[in-house]
Amino acid sequence: MKRDWCVLLIGGASGSGKTCVSYPIAKLYDVNLIEADDFQVFLEAVSTPEQQPEIHYWDTHPDWQLEGAEATVGQLIDVGRAFIPGLEAVIINHIESDMPVVIEGDFILPELCSLFDGSKVKSVFIHEPSREQILNNFLAREPDYGLQEYRTDVSHKYGNWLAAECSRYGIPVIESKPWNTVIDRILSM
Repeated sequence: MKRDWCVLLIGGASGSGKTCVSYPIAKLYDVNLIEADDFQVFLEAVSTPEQQPEIHYWDTHPDWQLEGAEATVGQLIDVGRAFIPGLEAVIINHIESDMPVVIEGDFILPELCSLFDGSKVKSVFIHEPSREQILNNFLAREPDYGLQEYRTDVSHKYGNWLAAECSRYGIPVIESKPWNTVIDRILSM
């Protein structure tokens, strides 16, 4: 299959379906996949809260959920913004070395995607507009956790924020459903 990008960025809120599409797309194009969210774990391990307060926020604020879903969305955005310089460097490295890759994750922001003109980097965001579907996605994926109401609220609000930002930056947003066509819809953009 012909590819017109070196780096494909797939963003979206947790529970939107981005991981379910990113792996098959990477396999289809026979390219590597990077889960950008792993960088949070990496940065937590190699930095202190003083060096990377956004990255360590949830560890240094044990009652963070009491601040409410909107505040948690704000923290997700802060982490995404903290990721921009590092992800930009990774993207440039892949372009310069001509090593194609799919990068997916919650912390990919439209602001990052807007830094690239689209000739080598393509971006798409997966959006699940239904709160109920996000709740069901979490339940199917992590049944031992039961109904994750708070996490669902956060993902729903964050997904809506991402979709609005994509509109502002002119970045494509693909709705998760219908599931059986989501990959084809991404490939046809």
